[in-house]
Amino acid sequence: MASQSQGIQQLLQAEKRAAEKVADARKRKARRLKQAKEEAQMEVEQYRRERELEFQSKQQAVSLGRIGDGPPECKLHLVRVILR
Repeated sequence: MASQSQGIQQLLQAEKRAAEKVADARKRKARRLKQAKEEAQMEVEQYRRERELEFQSKQQAVSLGRIGDGPPECKLHLVRVILR
């Protein structure tokens, strides 16, 4: 009877250790996902800043008249082609 009780205790302890390992693994996974999300967000923000600077540069070039010397319609067409 005592050995049966001891076996049950060992099983309960093993189950507890297993549950702790699973909980730790879930926490690590959550941290990794959060870190990946933050890194992705930083990349998106960097890309957005680069595109905004490129757009402003092209917009400024158009407003200064460096692109095309023709009528406004031609300039508008050139801007549309460049921004695609």
